[in-house]
Amino acid sequence: MERPPQVRIGDWFNEAWKSIQPVWLEYVLAGIVYVLVMMIAGLCLIPVLIVGGPLTGGLYVYLAKRLLGQPAQVGDIFKGFRRFGDSTVLFLVVALIPVLVFGLLILTYVLPLLGALEPTGILATLLSIGACFLWCLSFLFLIVYPVVAQTFLVFAMPLVMFRGMKAMDAIRTSIGMVRPQFLQFLLFTLAGFLLIGAAGSIGSLLLCVGYFILTPLAMTVFYTMQLLAYRDFVGLTEQDLALYTG
Repeated sequence: MERPPQVRIGDWFNEAWKSIQPVWLEYVLAGIVYVLVMMIAGLCLIPVLIVGGPLTGGLYVYLAKRLLGQPAQVGDIFKGFRRFGDSTVLFLVVALIPVLVFGLLILTYVLPLLGALEPTGILATLLSIGACFLWCLSFLFLIVYPVVAQTFLVFAMPLVMFRGMKAMDAIRTSIGMVRPQFLQFLLFTLAGFLLIGAAGSIGSLLLCVGYFILTPLAMTVFYTMQLLAYRDFVGLTEQDLALYTG
């Protein structure tokens, strides 16, 4: 009986870095374009929720082309819009709840400053309790939920982009594949977040210049590692990229 694929964090990191190293500056440029477009869209809540999915899917397209040795351009990031609907649904599954919770937290600070809320007595006590409860929810939905969701849905976006699956089918398939090795995939996700966070921290110490180099580079390394995991567990061929060749 053939042994099922296993999570190989170290091997995927080494292979990802080996493939990126010869043209790492172009990977950095692709990451910068992705981050800048997301930041610009993030100035208003609705646009980032709309473009976040297609841009993330497009980044996978660019990285998959590089991984398979196909001609790739930074503009491939925008080819994710060819799977606009399902990539957007996937992004909302991961991002919408944290965004809403973050918005509620901002309101707890903004409303008192605007003088719109000046509670007294029992109301003030209830609001204080509510604020504490909201902070507990913020930990759950701003930290725990994104990590768990990213872990279970590690294969969902590639399945949408490269297998043409509907969003909900991709979600169910990804969860089914991850569940038997959840702890290993959780460590994989945490390692990726740690890599990106460390790159951002170190980059910030380098007068922010390093931030705009190290963070995009770390992000493309982690996304490439995810594609390598997808290749091992699902399979990735040039035929899967046919939609994005023109």
